[in-house]
Amino acid sequence: MSTPIKLPEKLTIHHIDAHFNELNKLFNDAGDEISIDAENIETIDTAGLQTLLALVKNASENGKNITWLNAPEIFTTNANKLGLTKALLLT
Repeated sequence: MSTPIKLPEKLTIHHIDAHFNELNKLFNDAGDEISIDAENIETIDTAGLQTLLALVKNASENGKNITWLNAPEIFTTNANKLGLTKALLLT
């Protein structure tokens, strides 16, 4: 099992540029099992969810399994409101 990818506290449109390249590298370098630790998320908006969706979709298309760890309520609630729960593999 690989080391979980820890998400930053803020995944909003104002912070995506600062985090995307690093997260993309972590996802690409991960083995076939990717654990995403969302515990640190305090703020997430549509841009943050879209970024995670692109990373998860790409990983899934490349045969990687995604497991979510410690997803806070703000994350799951926002994903649910936008209808992204299944697409993000939260269920």
